[in-house]
Amino acid sequence: MRNAVNKVQETSNTIFDLFRLTKSKEVVDICPNTLRAFQRQGLRFYRSGKAVFISKSELSAFIKSQPA
Repeated sequence: MRNAVNKVQETSNTIFDLFRLTKSKEVVDICPNTLRAFQRQGLRFYRSGKAVFISKSELSAFIKSQPA
């Protein structure tokens, strides 16, 4: 029974990769102002009311696509 619950939690964690802009320092160690600058360069933000969310996978792809 517990294994089934753990598999569901692992699956849901890999599918839902959004985090709040206000928690960005704790989650991805990038300050919100840097992420706002990335937004101006094309990173997509998702809004729900006043909350702003960012996708970890989109952030990773965005950073990797930047010239060195």
